Amino acid sequence: MPVQHARHANLRTILDQLEKEGISGYEAQAAHLGNVTGHRLEAMDQGGHIDVLFSEHVEWVFHRRRGWMDELHEDDPLEA
Repeated sequence: MPVQHARHANLRTILDQLEKEGISGYEAQAAHLGNVTGHRLEAMDQGGHIDVLFSEHVEWVFHRRRGWMDELHEDDPLEA
């Protein structure tokens, strides 16, 4: 499983979570995350490269363990 595939799937999960919390649109989501622009966030969500520093930043912001962004979590009941 390529790491980028997992990072894209997990980024989508995070963005969906933000949407459910009322934080919608790339600019608002980027402001909540910090360390990224809305334009860059949109590019990553649409298949652009997600680097390790951004992945670790997302893990920190969302209180995920290190390496969470690099793994698929489809069968994890906590992610449902």
